[in-house]
Amino acid sequence: MINFFRKIRKQLADDNKPLKYMRYAIGEILLVVIGILIALSINNWNYKRLERKEEIEILNSVKNDIENTIAEFDHLNQIREKMLSSTKSIFKLTNSMDFKNKELDSLIGVTFYRPTFNNILGTIDQLFSSGKISLIQNDSIRNFLISWPGSINDMIEEETYAMTLFQNNYYPVVAKYILIQDVIDQNFSTSFFGTGIREEEYSDIPLKSDREGLLKDREFLNHLRMRASHLQITNTETKELTLHARKLIGMIDNEIKL
Repeated sequence: MINFFRKIRKQLADDNKPLKYMRYAIGEILLVVIGILIALSINNWNYKRLERKEEIEILNSVKNDIENTIAEFDHLNQIREKMLSSTKSIFKLTNSMDFKNKELDSLIGVTFYRPTFNNILGTIDQLFSSGKISLIQNDSIRNFLISWPGSINDMIEEETYAMTLFQNNYYPVVAKYILIQDVIDQNFSTSFFGTGIREEEYSDIPLKSDREGLLKDREFLNHLRMRASHLQITNTETKELTLHARKLIGMIDNEIKL
């Protein structure tokens, strides 16, 4: 294309011999400038094309991570719902004191579950560590990703606090009355998580569980009730996070279609 313009410029310059060299020089400069501008334009277009391609790849990876997070939230909430159901059943037994040993052992075993979020956010973590968060052109998506780790951390703080209460308060008071072996025998026979777990056999302990004493213990009932409150709080937080996560997936889908 530059050769084409050069021929035209030369013909025009030849028509006026006194100005030949001046026109030739000016024309040559203009052609160089035009060539540089065209080259820069092509390079810029190609650079933006590659950036857009990488952005779409990142968005798809983020979407995949968020979908996995939603699935984990749903699974953990199912566990918490089962724990809450068992808690309500235990409180009913405190009023009637009409229970079978295996029934109570099974209910207590469910309250021993410790559902916690894995907090694996591979793509999002990489975006911040690599600085590639700037590749996300959509302000709403970028701002969401910036705030997402903080929202997750709030929920994890609640889980951590609930775990501390379980280890320091709830479990010790249960262990004063119940042989943990009885709980393990009952709960390892069938697993809420899908498959039974084979537990090693141990010699019988020459002690018996005091189930009635447990159900009459004020400290046990208070810790059980507090544990239920934390489960409900975490359930609510994860449900809200799930709603926000689904909105993010919708924004990503719309952005990819552009």
